[in-house]
Amino acid sequence: MAESRSGSSATAHAERGRLSRKRGFWLTVGLASAVLVALLGALLWRGGASLAFVVAFVVLMPLTLASALMQWWPLGRDARATCRIAWMRQAIRFLGVSLGVCAALTLVLGVAWSGSRVGNTLLVAGVALLPPAALVGLLAVIGFRAREPEDLLAKGERCELSIAAHWTVFVLPLLLLALSLALALGPFGVPGLAMAAALYLIGLPGTAGQALARFIHSGAVLGDRALHLSYGLFWQKTASLDRRRVQAVGVKGNAWIRALGLGKLSVVDDRGESIVVAGLRRPGELVRRLQD
Repeated sequence: MAESRSGSSATAHAERGRLSRKRGFWLTVGLASAVLVALLGALLWRGGASLAFVVAFVVLMPLTLASALMQWWPLGRDARATCRIAWMRQAIRFLGVSLGVCAALTLVLGVAWSGSRVGNTLLVAGVALLPPAALVGLLAVIGFRAREPEDLLAKGERCELSIAAHWTVFVLPLLLLALSLALALGPFGVPGLAMAAALYLIGLPGTAGQALARFIHSGAVLGDRALHLSYGLFWQKTASLDRRRVQAVGVKGNAWIRALGLGKLSVVDDRGESIVVAGLRRPGELVRRLQD
């Protein structure tokens, strides 16, 4: 009876795997078809419709390559089947590779065919892919070696309060993205396009990269024995301070930051060294608990 149940379970698992692979195959085919339609639309239509097709091409092409990698890259299917975290790691790596390859390929082809409509379209698509490629690459580098502040708790130490980064750290890069789109699509001519390009290629990656690093790295845990902090941009740093060593603690931030519900936690230890953790949600609550 047990062997029968085991055999049935294995058969069901194999069937689910087959159906999953089949769905993944047709998803990749559908995305590839949409990419072809978007590219043809960008070449055949003019004006706003052409720009919309270029945007669709920029979004769909990396997703198609990432889907194909998830289906046929060695160990891709095994990694996806392990657990959610491993699947996310693999997917982001594949997406980063896809964006980088697509950006390089479209830029090279655009330069090779410069002056023609096809070349100009590919150049625009390649330039548009550069910031997403940089940000996904940054996420792939920093996102999965980060430690959670809860991991710093000593054995048997009780957690009194845990706070993480606030999603509103992404407000500024989202505003810059909206502004660059408004400048590019609005009636501002060449100056508007130049400002949109500067915001998209310089301002957006800088602010979004900083926000991404803070969202992943920033955290604070107040235990019954110590205060545990994680912070940093490209490299995560951690610190554990005995509660008796904390000499001063406060919240920094202007009215805009406070209105969004986040702030910078500033901690000074008994040696006069200061640690600042930016982008935290409700840091004032942690300050109140420490001061009680």
